[in-house]
Amino acid sequence: MEVHAHTHTARKKWTHYFWEFLMLFLAVFCGFLAEYQLEHKIEKERGKQYIKSFYEDLITDSSHFNFLINGFQKKLSVLQSMSPCYDSLLSDQLSKNCLSSIAKNSNVFPDMIYTDRTLMQLKNAGGLRLLNKADADSILLYDNLLRSYKTYETTGFQEIQYDLRETYSLLRNYEIWKDTSNHPRVVAIYGNNKELLNKYFNQLSIYSDFGQARMNDLQKLKKRNAELIEYFKMKNHFQ
Repeated sequence: MEVHAHTHTARKKWTHYFWEFLMLFLAVFCGFLAEYQLEHKIEKERGKQYIKSFYEDLITDSSHFNFLINGFQKKLSVLQSMSPCYDSLLSDQLSKNCLSSIAKNSNVFPDMIYTDRTLMQLKNAGGLRLLNKADADSILLYDNLLRSYKTYETTGFQEIQYDLRETYSLLRNYEIWKDTSNHPRVVAIYGNNKELLNKYFNQLSIYSDFGQARMNDLQKLKKRNAELIEYFKMKNHFQ
């Protein structure tokens, strides 16, 4: 009678499977933590880069605000003292040199063009979520001030500028102007058209008020710009 040997594999205890599962779980979990930490580090670095870029934009805008404010101050210094010129024009039907400076300072206004490269990225590429709430809120408030200024500039102020140019073109006497075109200080107008002259100076007065309001807004923007520069400089130790 033959005897066959049988081999039996020892059954593993449930604790063995438990430890295998636990080790596998820990390996996956640690990998997840490492990936999360790496992603968090990358996003934090991106947030710092956005702040640095925005800080540089603020520096650029600061000098432009100074330029705009100086421009408005020069315009307003002329426009806010135009009454004597109006009285003088009423007594002279041909030309008066006093209108030259007024016409020059009411023909155009300086556009407010700000650096929005970082603002666009923060808003359109989801960059704001990478910043802490205080930084994000301060940037959004600044952006709102900029966009509000541009809205007023391209609506009411631009409209009165168009009206002013149109009235001036009707007021100017080309017959005389063509003979004095080589003398820019001389402005030939129909001084006897009192109704048109009155309309022109009324528009100048409105334009001056708009200009004063825009300069006040620019000064507020400049102040906010300076505050943000100092804030981000101190917080991030920028040079």
